[in-house]
Amino acid sequence: MLFGGLSCLSEFEKRQKAMKKLWNHENGHPETVRVFFVLEGIVLAFLGIFYFSCGQALYIRDSDGNEAGFYATDNIGELTKEVEVTQTYTSQMDMIDTIGVMVSDYGQMVTGKLYVRCEDVADGHLIAEKAFSGLELGTNEYVYLNIPGGMEAKRGSQVKITCTSNSMSGSAPTVLYSREPVLENKDVSAGAQLSVNGRPVEGMLCLTLQGRDRVWTGPNYWKIVLLSAGLTGVFYITQLLRQCAGKWSILFGAMDVLKKYGFLIQQLVQRDFKVRYKRSVLGVFWSLLNPLLMMIVQYMVFSQLFRTDIDNYPVYLLSGTVVFNFFSEGVGQALTSIVGNASLITKVYIPKYIYPVTRVLLSGINLLMSLIPLVIAALFTGEQVTKAYLMLPYILCCVMVFTIGLGMVLAAGMTFFRDVQFLWGVVSMLWMYLTPLFYPVSIIPDGFRQAVLANPMYLYVSAVRSIVMDAAAPRPMVLCGCTAAALVMLAIGCAVFKKTQDQFVFYI
Repeated sequence: MLFGGLSCLSEFEKRQKAMKKLWNHENGHPETVRVFFVLEGIVLAFLGIFYFSCGQALYIRDSDGNEAGFYATDNIGELTKEVEVTQTYTSQMDMIDTIGVMVSDYGQMVTGKLYVRCEDVADGHLIAEKAFSGLELGTNEYVYLNIPGGMEAKRGSQVKITCTSNSMSGSAPTVLYSREPVLENKDVSAGAQLSVNGRPVEGMLCLTLQGRDRVWTGPNYWKIVLLSAGLTGVFYITQLLRQCAGKWSILFGAMDVLKKYGFLIQQLVQRDFKVRYKRSVLGVFWSLLNPLLMMIVQYMVFSQLFRTDIDNYPVYLLSGTVVFNFFSEGVGQALTSIVGNASLITKVYIPKYIYPVTRVLLSGINLLMSLIPLVIAALFTGEQVTKAYLMLPYILCCVMVFTIGLGMVLAAGMTFFRDVQFLWGVVSMLWMYLTPLFYPVSIIPDGFRQAVLANPMYLYVSAVRSIVMDAAAPRPMVLCGCTAAALVMLAIGCAVFKKTQDQFVFYI
């Protein structure tokens, strides 16, 4: 026991000396307390930029329970003063801003008024009410209850809309409904009941609902900041202990690679960049023209199909094309990086993962240039450059990390099986069609929609579209999804590449 205790004490003293050596910068490495503060500074800077770019969206945002409306199939007949129409539905928002009901004047002169009232069924409090004159009514058009500042409504509570009129027969409006309403949010129809003078009617009024939800993130953002700072500190200490124990550390290992091979990485990227555009008349301008030409072709083909479903279709199409083209090109370049550099790998020792990384970085240059026509197209079509654009570099970095991870997996596979490059051509095309680049999500059948929404590339494309088209930073859950997908794919790529890299020399 005495020797065991002395052994443990000796091991502790060794680690303590190693820690002191690192801390005092005696071994020539830059792993000092400054690294910790740099890491914390990067994390806090990102959180500050995210808070600034989101603004009030961290506290309140457009509700997921919004309903754009649906087509009418029937009407209840003339809404005279003896008729009362009521519709109950389940509120899926925290604050109601607008309620729309589709009515019609039959093309005749309505002499009376239409009264629309909305109230909470649970406590009976009035949410909003309004009287519409006959001159305000049209044929199959919505009338709106606009609530300035919004009205609180408990999520999941029952809301009742009542429609009455003081019109006489022959000059009365009607209210339209659908026997099979197609709702974007199925929970809205939970407990829904349409009735005329207390008599149940199968169907639901043609409603349009707009509101906002309160967000947990904003009021508790300081907790997120403290948690992130704490996790960064734990990560740093863990990496420092691994370095002291002589184990591989992703943090300090990456720093060593950048210090030793930074110049080489730069030279490899420059070499591949020059080779790509060698003897090309337009040269780097192809990086600008390629996404524009593809957008024009796809716009000519698909715009007639989806013109009524998608606002600003050119930017919608171009934003998806730019992101997915980078991903497809980056992976395609990375998978041939080991085989294509066989002469270097067999003669000079260089960490092999540098080759797929540099290929993706090269595609990243083209991505940055492709953003120029995207921004120009957005401005030309009326979109605005807002503070939400501050989050664009982070999303693109996540796409790049995801691409590097998948590229490393395929580069390793390509070394052993040359068929991988042909299979990737088929998979990338299938992946493109499974990502809503040129079609709206709404046309996807319900049974397949969740699978498509789980597609990592859809996360990245939708995040970019949120920034460019909606002038809003992606929601925190979207950012978490983007980050998780990138890190998981990178971890898989590193594990596969590290396990197989020693055998590359026998197959290239």
